[in-house]
Amino acid sequence: MASQNNEGYVLHKGYVNVSDTVIYVLGFVIMAVGTLIGIVAIRMTSQSVMAAGLGLLWVGILLVWFSGVIGNKIIPEGYGRQK
Repeated sequence: MASQNNEGYVLHKGYVNVSDTVIYVLGFVIMAVGTLIGIVAIRMTSQSVMAAGLGLLWVGILLVWFSGVIGNKIIPEGYGRQK
């Protein structure tokens, strides 16, 4: 972390020790799977399968929205919180 401070960057540590981009992409993959499950549920006319698809869709949406909080990211100097 000291080398990143010397280069003018601050490392934000999230809840999971992976990049926020990985969480972002994972959220979109989960959204796609939830959408596909929803399409299958429409063809099957099954409410429980549709509920599972919508649940996965919202989990993906929340992962995409909060990917910066969940994963690690490098913040340029001046954009972080001032101490």
